[in-house]
Amino acid sequence: MAEQEAAKVEPRQTTPQPELPPELAGMGFFEQARTWFFEEGPWWLCSFVFHLVLICSLALIGGKVVEKIVDEAPAFEEVKVDQPEDVPQELVKFDIGETPLDPTELSTETLTLEKPAQLAQEEKYYDDGSVFSERGGGMASGSDQPDLGGLGGFDIKGIGAGPAVGGRGGVGVGLGAGTHPGRGGSGWGFGGRGAGSRKKMLASGGGTRQSERAVAGALNWLARHQLANGGWGLKSYTSRCKDDTCAGAATSGDRPAAATAMGLLPFLAAGQTHQSKGPYKKTIVNGIYFLVKNQKSNGDLRMGGAMYDHGLAAIALCECYGMSNDKALRPHAQAALNFIMEAQDPKGGGWRYEPGQPGDTSVVGWQVMALKSGQMAYLTVNPAVLEKAKEFLESVSSGGQGSNRKGGLFGYTTPGAGITTTAVGLLCYQYLGIPKENPAMVEGAAFLMRNQPDKGSRNIYYWYYATMVMHNQPGPDWDTWNRKMRRYLIDSQCKDGCAAGSWDPNEPTKDLWGTHGGRVMTTSLSALTLEVYYRYLPLYKLDSAPGGDRAIAK
Repeated sequence: MAEQEAAKVEPRQTTPQPELPPELAGMGFFEQARTWFFEEGPWWLCSFVFHLVLICSLALIGGKVVEKIVDEAPAFEEVKVDQPEDVPQELVKFDIGETPLDPTELSTETLTLEKPAQLAQEEKYYDDGSVFSERGGGMASGSDQPDLGGLGGFDIKGIGAGPAVGGRGGVGVGLGAGTHPGRGGSGWGFGGRGAGSRKKMLASGGGTRQSERAVAGALNWLARHQLANGGWGLKSYTSRCKDDTCAGAATSGDRPAAATAMGLLPFLAAGQTHQSKGPYKKTIVNGIYFLVKNQKSNGDLRMGGAMYDHGLAAIALCECYGMSNDKALRPHAQAALNFIMEAQDPKGGGWRYEPGQPGDTSVVGWQVMALKSGQMAYLTVNPAVLEKAKEFLESVSSGGQGSNRKGGLFGYTTPGAGITTTAVGLLCYQYLGIPKENPAMVEGAAFLMRNQPDKGSRNIYYWYYATMVMHNQPGPDWDTWNRKMRRYLIDSQCKDGCAAGSWDPNEPTKDLWGTHGGRVMTTSLSALTLEVYYRYLPLYKLDSAPGGDRAIAK
């Protein structure tokens, strides 16, 4: 049986070996290899080199494509900035009353000196206003202004008929529809912030050594009270205090978006960005990163706050992008503007706490400033949104003569004449292209001059807006306004302890909005008010022709 079973097993199949070509038959292995190498090798070598070159070329092309894609849509990330070797890791308190600061530049390298040179006692905080006796008290002449561009004009409809005035540094204040808005952007709208131009802007605008020293102290205080996460808080800043002199936390909550914007804006106004050198680079980098990483995909920057918070944060992103031209920031800044435009009340044209709500003048002011900053940075702003914002402002305006009730005084949500809302409304009017000679602007400016800065009626929110309005109109009124504002802010700045460089919201007199916004808000707006001289070029200046003043239209 076993033999029969074995007989049934089929033989194992084997793969037949290919026959060698006749010319190789009978040769040994080495002889065959030698013959193949000389006859076939060159062709295989050519094929190998060709494919190698092809693969390398494809790799290079692919690498360029990837690089281009990344360049077009970069992501802004936190940068770990190494402190300069001569700067301590923890910022040293700035001695405001003792450190001399040349008004020609705000050099951050001078702001953290541990052993400042001494000034004579009578020179400390003495605001002698010497620049006024030399340069006309800020009454800018047409021929002596630095050619730095300006705020530019929104591309919106004007009043009446005729061509619009525009230009790279101008404001679209002509009559009719402006098709060429004067835009700023890197080197133009923010051009006065550079170290080289600040000297002329400071002197011609009405700044002094003392005002610059006050700004330097404010920057130092803000940097020392930045939170570990890169942001600022209207209440939580106290966690960074070294003693009990920094009392005055806000009652409105921590408001991280608004507080961080307020922490950043004075640095940006001084010409510092996340790309600048100096001891505050890390401060700015981490502040901008805090905003970016907390921004929602639809551009929302409120962080639990309201449109007020978003508007402030949007200004910070737009200004930082406009000054640095950092492509990584562009999509974040544009998204913030898009959120503002989408949030506008479609009926009334304003903004309030939540998207789509009927507006109030205070919130509208921050949104219009953000849109202006965006257009200065060459970001996209829909002209229809600006036209609707103008309609809202007209709806809350009062004053005027005869049948024209669209005057230069403004209320909150209805027609009125509040001092703060009037200052906000007038600045928006300037940004929206209303000329200086317009009756509403004349009426509003006269109203502000009847309510000049006074220590008995402290209101930094009002002073901040009104100072920008008056600075946009150089002349005797600006001279008078600036002297009072500048002196009070310099004299009232805290000079001792951890609070040195800040402004107390409750001392020496209580600020109207100080309790609500706290020490961070009061310090930020005070510093920005003292930086008005070089933050932007005035919208209007005196013409060199006798009796003529005009809007800048270069």
